[in-house]
Amino acid sequence: MANRPTPTAIKKLAGNPGKRPMNDSEIEPTTGAPDCPDWLVGDAREEWNRIVPELDRLGVLTCVDNSVLIGHCATYGEIVATVKAGEPLKSALLGQMRAYACELGLTPAARAKLQSPKKGGNDDTEKFFQ
Repeated sequence: MANRPTPTAIKKLAGNPGKRPMNDSEIEPTTGAPDCPDWLVGDAREEWNRIVPELDRLGVLTCVDNSVLIGHCATYGEIVATVKAGEPLKSALLGQMRAYACELGLTPAARAKLQSPKKGGNDDTEKFFQ
């Protein structure tokens, strides 16, 4: 099975490590954090309130990311409830949490592939005139 294509925004943050041409026709949903649904409560809502402002600050959220955010937060809430109840964690639940966390760049390994945009734009000419 082939690897999934990396979104252009992620390639740009990563510095395009493969040096392959960027997809200049990739769709670009409106950026910004989606609204938290009213029914997301407890530890799941606390997780939303913890991660969404930072992800929004980093500019990685769009208006269509709601379901991934909800899935992550709901899974987090379920894990916390399971641990608080003293029940054993199911590996499927942990795998689900890991998948959502990777999609959102919430793991050290996922973040290691990214770099923050330089202040003042993407002009690389300054490195040639030092």
